[in-house]
Amino acid sequence: MANYSLQKLLREHLSGFLKNHKIPVYQHRALQKVLCCRTAVLGGHIQRCSAGHLNGVWYNSCKNRTCPQCQSLPGEQWLLNAQSVLINCSHHHIVFTLPSELHCLWKYNRQLLSDILFSAVNETLKVFSNDQRYLGAKPGIMLAQHTWGRDLSLHPHIHALITHGGLSDEGKWVLPKKKTLFPYKPVRQVYQGKFLASLKKALKENAINLPPDKDSVHVSNLINYLGRRYWHVYFAERYDHARGVAKYLSRYVKGGPLSRHQLTRGTGNTVIFKYRSHKTGKHESLSLDVNDFILRWLQHVPAPGKPTIRYGGLYSSACRQLLNIARKQHSQREVSDREVLRWQAYMAGRDGVPLCSQCGHPLERAERLPRYRVA
Repeated sequence: MANYSLQKLLREHLSGFLKNHKIPVYQHRALQKVLCCRTAVLGGHIQRCSAGHLNGVWYNSCKNRTCPQCQSLPGEQWLLNAQSVLINCSHHHIVFTLPSELHCLWKYNRQLLSDILFSAVNETLKVFSNDQRYLGAKPGIMLAQHTWGRDLSLHPHIHALITHGGLSDEGKWVLPKKKTLFPYKPVRQVYQGKFLASLKKALKENAINLPPDKDSVHVSNLINYLGRRYWHVYFAERYDHARGVAKYLSRYVKGGPLSRHQLTRGTGNTVIFKYRSHKTGKHESLSLDVNDFILRWLQHVPAPGKPTIRYGGLYSSACRQLLNIARKQHSQREVSDREVLRWQAYMAGRDGVPLCSQCGHPLERAERLPRYRVA
């Protein structure tokens, strides 16, 4: 069976889906952007060579963070600038997850719980970084939030990248005091405690939108119950080079929950979603009703104004001077201004710049086409 794109699915089923489902405005906008991606609705440009030969019309991408077909260039753009910031040293990779019992609250409090999750992870890493028993210095921290499992199920978690070492108050690069950067069990316990303390405070201040089948007493009991439960925090093998760190994260920062080749048209109103199972390591498939699939995908559309990647320690924008001191001690130049990756340079690094079919000269972007407006 041929691949079935998300855009094709939406063209066939979106009107029926919207008749039976009420969704937030920002999710409506995401659906419309994906629906119009690389069509005349978004305008485009004509490509010509230096000799003026016409070589085609190309429509613009929607640039939505969850669109499966237009994140390659933004991913390379982010990777280019991330590499200009990262310190060329080993980095540790820690994954902080939320227990499934909190998913019901997440669905009604995405922005609030996202902020609490970021804050709990960042504050936990600060506690152990400042502790003289472990590091006693300021490391570089990069946090990337994902909300999906490989089967598009709800699975909020944060990938934390932290430098193997940090800058001391005296301006010297120091290494961790122990073989491992931080101890596993205390990190898990501190993270768990900080998250639940913030959640309890939000409940006390009536800042939580309660699910229809839950009241404040139930949520309070849930918080107390989760305080006694085991929370999963995963310590992965560390990366020896900064480039490996950035390349790993670029797939998640700009890639989105769905790639272009994971969907197949099923029978009737079903769609087959293919993925690689994290548990078995094997390729598996899941048959879903199209409405259920759209709902699964929509729960991973990020809320507007909420970055899915944040920086702390030396990597925060407020610490550029300290970051340059650390980079100098690693024989690196100061952080450069943000670079813009042009499509010609992007193509040159992949399949090469497209050539004119008539004269063989490199193609150049010519006049723009306006957006198509329906009367």
